[in-house]
Amino acid sequence: MLNKAAQKSIAHAVSANFSSQVEFLSGIVRAKSPNPYTPQDSPLDEPVEKEVADLIFEKLSEYGFSPRYIGPSKNRANVVVEWGNKRARNSLMLNGHMDTIPPEGNDVISPYSGSVRSGKLHGLGSLDMKGTLSCYLYAAKALKDAGIKLAGKLILAFVVDEESGSCSAYGTQYLLEKGIVPRACIIGEHGSKYVRTGQRGVYRFKLVVKGESVHTGVSAWENGEKGRNAIADMARAINALQDLEIPYKASRTFPGRRPVFTFPTKVVGGSAMNVVPDQCTAYGDVRLMPGNSDSQVKLLIVEKLQKLSIDYEIVDMMFVPAVEIDTKEPIVEFLQKEAKEVLGYVPETKGSGPGTDGWMLIKRDVPTVFGFGPDGSGEHGRGEWVELSSLEKITEIYARTIASFLA
Repeated sequence: MLNKAAQKSIAHAVSANFSSQVEFLSGIVRAKSPNPYTPQDSPLDEPVEKEVADLIFEKLSEYGFSPRYIGPSKNRANVVVEWGNKRARNSLMLNGHMDTIPPEGNDVISPYSGSVRSGKLHGLGSLDMKGTLSCYLYAAKALKDAGIKLAGKLILAFVVDEESGSCSAYGTQYLLEKGIVPRACIIGEHGSKYVRTGQRGVYRFKLVVKGESVHTGVSAWENGEKGRNAIADMARAINALQDLEIPYKASRTFPGRRPVFTFPTKVVGGSAMNVVPDQCTAYGDVRLMPGNSDSQVKLLIVEKLQKLSIDYEIVDMMFVPAVEIDTKEPIVEFLQKEAKEVLGYVPETKGSGPGTDGWMLIKRDVPTVFGFGPDGSGEHGRGEWVELSSLEKITEIYARTIASFLA
């Protein structure tokens, strides 16, 4: 537990820097980083996050840290800082993504305003999750300004390509493969009511049904001698998969939740009004519980379709496993304890529905918090904003948690 003097010094430093933090956050919200890609087509040469990465790099350098660009290309580089006792065995990573979803429709200017109104900072990514990134940076600055010495090592990881599906090889996975593996991690996805100790999994696939093309005006089609309508066969497949249920075990991390099989979410087929379609593609999205797998879902799909006598192929789009950690993990308890001191209540532990890169850390036995961050609204939609009073409190909580965990 931090002593009173350290607590006061941290709180004072956070408060003293807060106007600069708001200005910085406004700047990185104005810096566009929309990521419209899937894991299959995310490019190495397009500077999706580069403007944001450069702003973060410059600010860290200005405050006396030694950031590094670490990534598969100059245009898709993660920004990493290691601070404290770099040889220490105990280390804590604060991890967050710099990319955002694309703006909706033709609204491509106003989402990047970064304006402050009525105690809220507005703009695409302000809540998910550039607000959190500002908390990371200014929590580290507060510790430095307060003269807090860390016995362990702090790692700040500002990563690329998370919004493509939380399974990219360019961001967190790239850092882990380069040996940047902490003893514990916080991914500060928004919301201060809960400390997220797990996340549901995601499996996305496409079902490709094949038929035989023929002009609708020829006698071979009229007499049933040639042609097979791939869209009609897809309709049969869609109907057969509507009642697909995925067996699962109940989880304390996800009370009352279950796997959800949604098919189709998108259908594409046909080439012309007067041609029998020879191919139809439909996409599916499956939300998974701990213990479920992509292979399990595929077997269930095959079982449903085997009696239909259709020509089809299942193509994997992405798979992120469901994961969870013990609520008694030290990083969870440290975060809850410091949150109580600042917020006046203990955030409950609970699983998260949306995915993060956290599963990559879990696979390396790194206890990871999947969400605890500033409050706001409108993420993944119009009118996104982050609450400034919450932003300041979360910055203080992060700073206190870093100091306590790495003492």
